[in-house]
Amino acid sequence: MSDKPIFQPNDAPAGGWGALHATVKALREESALFKGGKALLFMNQPAGFDCPGCAWPDPKHTSSFEFCENGAKAVAWETTKKRVTRDFFATWTVGELERQSDYWLEDQGRLTEPMRYDPATDTYAPVSWDEAFALIGRELRALADPNEA
Repeated sequence: MSDKPIFQPNDAPAGGWGALHATVKALREESALFKGGKALLFMNQPAGFDCPGCAWPDPKHTSSFEFCENGAKAVAWETTKKRVTRDFFATWTVGELERQSDYWLEDQGRLTEPMRYDPATDTYAPVSWDEAFALIGRELRALADPNEA
């Protein structure tokens, strides 16, 4: 897989077999074929979740496939088996990460634990779930109005 996305003209329709092929390819690349495929059946469904890519509103009449190729790719990225651990953040400063492309950052994987920025080292450091929730709670309670969140 290339580090950079490839841009080229596309004369084909945005749906159909081409989109299905691209969806399966994205799920396979993330090692999420089963988990991601199962998740797609719940996307944009009344008892499911809204698309993480565009938050498509729940339609009145649903079908089993209420998502587009980009939404399916967003689910593939969310259900990836790739993980970013504390070792990754000990290796990379935030300044170094800022110079990476969005594509590269997305391809590293998902967080495995809560992290907090340490300005002294310009890195993210792991914190416990209790500490993370306590910090979030303090910040939310400090707001003058709930709409500020």
